[in-house]
Amino acid sequence: MQLFDNLRGWSRFKVYRYMILLGLSLAGDGWSYESSVIASIIQMPAWIANMGYTDGVIPDLEALILEALKFPNSPYSTPLISASASVLALPFPAHFPLAEPMDRPRLLLGQLVGGLIAALFLDKLGRKPTMVVGAVLMELSTALLVWSGGYAVVICARVIEGVSIGFLLLGYQIYAVEIAAKEDRGFVSSFSLMTGNFFGLLAAGIIYGISYDTGNVGWRAALGVTFIPATLLLAVLPWVPESPRYLYEKGKEDECREVLGRLHGCTKDEGALVLSEDAEIEFEAMKAAISWDQTHGQDKWAALWNSKAARYRSFVACSSQSWWAWNGQSIFTYYYTIVFTAAGITDPHVQFGIAGVQNASWCVGGIVGGYLLDYWGRRTNYLIGTGQACVCLIIQGALALGIFDKGIVQWFLWVMFFSPVVNMLPAEIYSAGLRARGYAIANIFSMAVGFATQYSALPMYRSMNGWVWIFFSGCMLFAFSVIYFTYPETKGMTLEEVEVLFGTGAGQRVKAALGAPSGVQPHTPIHFRTGAARDIEEQEHDKADTAGKDVGGGVVGVA
Repeated sequence: MQLFDNLRGWSRFKVYRYMILLGLSLAGDGWSYESSVIASIIQMPAWIANMGYTDGVIPDLEALILEALKFPNSPYSTPLISASASVLALPFPAHFPLAEPMDRPRLLLGQLVGGLIAALFLDKLGRKPTMVVGAVLMELSTALLVWSGGYAVVICARVIEGVSIGFLLLGYQIYAVEIAAKEDRGFVSSFSLMTGNFFGLLAAGIIYGISYDTGNVGWRAALGVTFIPATLLLAVLPWVPESPRYLYEKGKEDECREVLGRLHGCTKDEGALVLSEDAEIEFEAMKAAISWDQTHGQDKWAALWNSKAARYRSFVACSSQSWWAWNGQSIFTYYYTIVFTAAGITDPHVQFGIAGVQNASWCVGGIVGGYLLDYWGRRTNYLIGTGQACVCLIIQGALALGIFDKGIVQWFLWVMFFSPVVNMLPAEIYSAGLRARGYAIANIFSMAVGFATQYSALPMYRSMNGWVWIFFSGCMLFAFSVIYFTYPETKGMTLEEVEVLFGTGAGQRVKAALGAPSGVQPHTPIHFRTGAARDIEEQEHDKADTAGKDVGGGVVGVA
């Protein structure tokens, strides 16, 4: 693939795919925007006064929940809060400054729960209904935040928002990889990140403006903007076709062919649908993979680990979701006023202005990075992202200054190279029947490291000072090594060719359906199979298939 290939060849089918995915990219805009806004709003005097606190601190959450349970007529007492009390009551320090938004772990908790529930919705109801639920939950959480009837209400809103993120993130990413063409799957999977970055820039501008407002109108209006993308998403979804792979899984073969034709090319011959060559090949490969998985039980939970290929695939998915929290962002993003103060920048308007510059750079980085996923590849982007983070963190440790070197350079490159691939990889490497559950399990790892770094980051920063950046640099060096030695490259492959890459039983059926040998040229650094070994392995698959037994393939590597 040449650098500008994806900017050419704009057939009506490609335009149709892009219009759908740009419309659905609104799935990422609401929570991207709100996450950018809330971290600043909870530091504003007007918001603090609205909560009923005047001394600059908010009591620990346990006290607020006990108050809600003890006094039914308290402004914090709602059925939702009472029902959530046992879930929300996690350890907290006695008091914490507003610059430390400790509701973040609740957002992660909600996202974890939402991801697991969303996996069931995706498998049972489909990709579209899952995104509908996510959008409705986003509107509910926004309404609670605009009200902000008490800090416990805000915490509940953040939990609900976390649940909605699980629905929207999984829904969009899985839908995007399933309808995209193999040559631009990385780019279109990043649409929600790109548009989310633009909404983040909008958030930075709005926050900078309302930072001069001393009343409640400004912060309420800023939060209310979150209604816009969620409402637009609900308006777009009725016009969007269901994922063709989901349709085939549910036995709707004719509808599956029709959607594939609309997405990847078709003609009408005396009223009969005739798929384009590419669409027909994709359909046959999809049939082979999904039918084999369903026949051999490889669409069940156990298929995430019951073979060598399954364990390798799950290792890549879960580990890929675990690196993001170890680049120091838990300190800089969630405790940025402390870091700014350490650097001598105390004016909140200047702080918000710097945040705006960062968001502007992220808009550019997200677009370029998403496009490069299909040119340089997934593994290469991972390596660049973690490698530059390692170098920038060493520089930051040497300077003991957490602003310009990291805030501008490291974050720009991180958003360009790391963020696009981390969102899409788990959706890309799992089979159709496991995609939702595999992504949900990977999401558990993501949220687990988020909890770990959120609670440990500030004590580490206070006790280690500049050395904390050296620690995170070591984490990024470890991530770079794991990615370099173990991750495969999946660019330019159909989702079914990815099955061939990981050596699953379905992958062998795909090769047969496409007319072996497959054109896949995988690059799997530590797993190696000679041509003869692969031939023997394929024969064993055929024998096991004939006998109606499940096989767990090895990993196909470079011959």
